[in-house]
Amino acid sequence: MPDDLARAYAFLARGDMYGSRSEPSSVGTAVYLDELPKRLDANFLRVERGEPAEIEAEAARLDRRMLFMPDPELGERIVPYFEERGWRVNRVTVMAQQREPQREANLSLVEEVAEEDLRPPREQLNAGQPWGSPEVMAELFAGKHLIGSLMEARFFAVRVSGEVVSYTDLYQAGPEAQVEDVGTLPEYRGRGYATAVVLAAIRAARERGAEFVFLVADREDWPKELYRRLGFDELGYYVKLVHPSL
Repeated sequence: MPDDLARAYAFLARGDMYGSRSEPSSVGTAVYLDELPKRLDANFLRVERGEPAEIEAEAARLDRRMLFMPDPELGERIVPYFEERGWRVNRVTVMAQQREPQREANLSLVEEVAEEDLRPPREQLNAGQPWGSPEVMAELFAGKHLIGSLMEARFFAVRVSGEVVSYTDLYQAGPEAQVEDVGTLPEYRGRGYATAVVLAAIRAARERGAEFVFLVADREDWPKELYRRLGFDELGYYVKLVHPSL
């Protein structure tokens, strides 16, 4: 695994994908965050080897309903088996800012805010999604504060008439930082707000010594093209599989 990609995975394991305990498996490692069991990114089976039927059996034995394959070749090999059984497939690109941005934005529009300020637009953007129920969203919000106990967590937003319409999170530990969960309300897209909040978060991270800034993005959706224009290049990708019951 290239050094920068391994660095990103190690950072995720300490923050956004942190689990408070783990159990060994014949196919990898099961990760648990018992206090937030509905937060899938902290409750999963990390799969590093094995055949599909064995992986499925281990996921059931360990009560893990999300599979995380950091090796995309392994992930793609088992995808057909799980797709046939109704599991949801998500391919996630890992990108690091390695160039100067090709786009500019008015950073004076951006302010640093409290996590709670971002809850209304997050709820609006996630409404109707499998993870958008009030119970799951409550655990996602609690997860932001948990990450803040493990590393620095900061939140940036653009407001229009007092309402947060675009936002992002920034997680940082010394020279490493992750930009996470970028969102803009549909009626405010196309105005450069997402560019502004991302660039403002990066500037804040650099000011505090970050030399490695990365993010993750849906490999099959358009935002990754925005991130390319902001100086991010792909380091690799991973595969997640989510149980059909979720």
